[in-house]
Amino acid sequence: MCYAECMRFPDDIYSVPWGLALSGGADSTALLYRCVEAGVPVSALHFNHGFTDENGDESEAFCRSLCVKLGVSLRVGRCHVSWDGRATKEVFARRHRMAFFAEALRSIGGVGILLGHQADDRAENLILRLARGSGLRGLTSFGFGGRLPGAPEFRLWRPLLDETHAEQVAWLRARGLAWVEDVSNADTSIPRNAIRRLLLPHLPHFVAGANASADLLTEENAFLEKLAEEAVVTRSPDRLTLWAGTAEVVARRALRAWLPSDLTREWLSRLFSLPVGVIVQIPGGFRVRKVGEFSWENLGPCGQR
Repeated sequence: MCYAECMRFPDDIYSVPWGLALSGGADSTALLYRCVEAGVPVSALHFNHGFTDENGDESEAFCRSLCVKLGVSLRVGRCHVSWDGRATKEVFARRHRMAFFAEALRSIGGVGILLGHQADDRAENLILRLARGSGLRGLTSFGFGGRLPGAPEFRLWRPLLDETHAEQVAWLRARGLAWVEDVSNADTSIPRNAIRRLLLPHLPHFVAGANASADLLTEENAFLEKLAEEAVVTRSPDRLTLWAGTAEVVARRALRAWLPSDLTREWLSRLFSLPVGVIVQIPGGFRVRKVGEFSWENLGPCGQR
């Protein structure tokens, strides 16, 4: 089992301000204890989603008490907007949570936030993306570092990604330390919970295998991204030209990086195969014209020129 000295931290963890996302669950609670044990100076950030069917107030009270006990500064946010059902509850909660993290980081002058994601989370994420039909780019899942969604000026870092949820629980229990179990974790109508409770217990080696696959996919995705960049002859907001003979799989990546809309594989293949001179309207309201066998022109939103 890995302990505090085995966690992977960013190089500047001791020299610049970092926040730590503290939910009160086992993973984030273990991460906070272990950061304190390792002498890592962090500010805890807790967001209460305010859902009536969850124990958010209990988690908030636990986090407040824990931070007083450990002498760690804590900032608490609460969602004041009711879930309207247009997005899934998980997506809605994440959007507001990330917005709070960005606001809190600005107030403390922080450069980024530490998250309690561990190897199980990465494996679950891989399954969810497979179920959505993601390609190689999507299946890379997440790694140790990243950018805060909606506020890319801030960094994300996941120190526990080499470890599992079971290891965090064992670490806490060995020291007689408590945490709060989110009651929503028992709801198997939520896909992530179904994977965690109904699938992974029957596949004991899946988490390690899925994380190894994610690492390989990340390497191969980076190679294809490099090929897509090298395939570009000229690129401007209005025009993209690729080398003659560029393979479709590489051209799709170049087109996705160039266009302002996040297009599906089907749309990208359609653009690649367009006859020269044909104009199509893509999702997002933009019009694209094929001006050569490996060249496209962005005509802008409908109604322009």
